[in-house]
Amino acid sequence: MSNPQKPDLAQRAYRRKKIKDAALVLPVLGAFLLASPIIKIFSTDGYIFGLPLPYVYIFGVWVFLVIAARRMARLLSEP
Repeated sequence: MSNPQKPDLAQRAYRRKKIKDAALVLPVLGAFLLASPIIKIFSTDGYIFGLPLPYVYIFGVWVFLVIAARRMARLLSEP
């Protein structure tokens, strides 16, 4: 029988530190991704499904940030 072993304490601590670092970078990434479209929100004519392209972009980035934050929160809540 195969007995999967849990990673040792050092590996778990290293993985947890990497997730914490990524969680700290996430708001900075979000600010960077959202800064440019907000400035240019009225200067484009593209449409997707009848919605202006900047609005679709902003909503898409927002959804990505929410999903990424949720995933990181779940990973950080694991023992």
